[in-house]
Amino acid sequence: MSHQVPMWRPGMVSAPKPDLKSEGFIDSGLLSTALLYAILLIAGFYAGVLYEGRSVAIAAKAELQDLQQRAARTSAWLRDEKAQLEKDLRRELSQLRTQLNQDQGQANETHHTLVAGLRAGTVGVRVPVVPASCTSHGLQPAGVSGTGAATAHAQLDPAAAADLAAIPHDGDASIRELNFCIAQYNQVKTAYDKWRAVLQEAEHAQTP
Repeated sequence: MSHQVPMWRPGMVSAPKPDLKSEGFIDSGLLSTALLYAILLIAGFYAGVLYEGRSVAIAAKAELQDLQQRAARTSAWLRDEKAQLEKDLRRELSQLRTQLNQDQGQANETHHTLVAGLRAGTVGVRVPVVPASCTSHGLQPAGVSGTGAATAHAQLDPAAAADLAAIPHDGDASIRELNFCIAQYNQVKTAYDKWRAVLQEAEHAQTP
């Protein structure tokens, strides 16, 4: 048996509309607001992350630039120090060579003057000699004291005297050359010690 829906007539009361809230439905306005808040929160989070990352990148870039500038200043300072040390070392070695040449020149002049005098006979070299004796060993002639005998001397041949004079002259020249080498070594060692101290100072300056 079929049911017919009664038609509405004037005076009839309309059926009440269903309450969506009471039946578990969410208001569309509230949903939109919540969705907007969620979007804002997510956007704010990513904005914060991006800002933080950008701040870190800027700080890292500034630190890198500072390190590069410090490295450039240190390199320039090391170049200047190295150039100054090399300049000082060259000057000191040159002074040593000049002093050696002066000393050798003066010694040569003195030697040449001596040799010229020896060869000309104006300068003589006397050496003690023991006179030949026919008496037996330990026996002295009558009336002659063994401790009171005068020492005899002989004049060297000029050429022989000049040749002998070259021996101490060459020895003195060799000694001066050796002293010059020792002085050079000391100067180089001093310069090396200074350079090592400069490197240590630069290393400490670079250490944070």
